[in-house]
Amino acid sequence: MDVKRAAELVNIIRPEYAIPTHYGSIVGKKTDGKAFAELVSSPVKVIEKIQYFE
Repeated sequence: MDVKRAAELVNIIRPEYAIPTHYGSIVGKKTDGKAFAELVSSPVKVIEKIQYFE
């Protein structure tokens, strides 16, 4: 499931919180968490738990 599809699903089921996982290490890019958060509609709150240190 890519970022766009994941956000579409979250916008359909409308949980209180959505926590993106597995991006930037297992699949996808480090920026996918932010892209996901931008596509998710209110009132769903996106919590980004992964922190990258460079």
